[in-house]
Amino acid sequence: GVGVLGAVSKGKVSFIAVVPDDLIKGSGLKAGDIVKGVAQIAGGSGGGKPHLAQAGGRDPEKLEEALAAVADIVRQHLG
Repeated sequence: GVGVLGAVSKGKVSFIAVVPDDLIKGSGLKAGDIVKGVAQIAGGSGGGKPHLAQAGGRDPEKLEEALAAVADIVRQHLG
């Protein structure tokens, strides 16, 4: 499955997303797309490789909302 972690440090939000090879090949999911969508909720952006990506945000109060949106973001990318 897809994994997304988030944390607040020094007043900013950091995210990391991972997607296994079978989901990348089978469904076209990319960690960079997922983490970018999550970070936008927290006022940020990011990206990376299909299997591992990082992002940051400026609004630590949005961490829980951003993480709660992961399932919907994954569904959107699955079509």
